[in-house]
Amino acid sequence: MDLKVSILGFILLIFIMAKKTSAGPYFDDDVEGLPVEASDYSDNALEDLMRAAQQKRGCVRRDGNCDHRPNDCCYSSSCRCNLWGSNCRCQRMGLFQKWG
Repeated sequence: MDLKVSILGFILLIFIMAKKTSAGPYFDDDVEGLPVEASDYSDNALEDLMRAAQQKRGCVRRDGNCDHRPNDCCYSSSCRCNLWGSNCRCQRMGLFQKWG
């Protein structure tokens, strides 16, 4: 009987501790949250405008030959050549090309 009471107490203690240590909301109810500025979203509009301009002037599509037009690959593509600088093709940008 004493063992059953101690096991029941231990299980009850685990449930109470789980309830007390559970994560709460990130923001309090009286706090609105972090302020959002409109300038954070202006980059997307600029990229959309650049994409539209590239599509109008006849950009080189992905996997197209860009030997004579290295700067005319379509949006989010770059002209990549082999080791000797020939057989250039428009391919998707690498991870670090997108960032910098």
